[in-house]
Amino acid sequence: MTQPKSDLAYLRSEKAKAEQKLRSCQHREKILERRMSELNRRERVHRLCTRAGMLESFWSVRES
Repeated sequence: MTQPKSDLAYLRSEKAKAEQKLRSCQHREKILERRMSELNRRERVHRLCTRAGMLESFWSVRES
């Protein structure tokens, strides 16, 4: 009768390991989502600044 208890203990330990790995992966996913958001924001700001610079240089040429 000791066999089922050891199986149960083994399964519980495997479940605990799997849950820990799940939490770790979810945390990593959040970190990556934040990084992606930051990179998208930087890219958008760079694009806007570049276009504004082009527009400003166009205006300065037209005023001369």
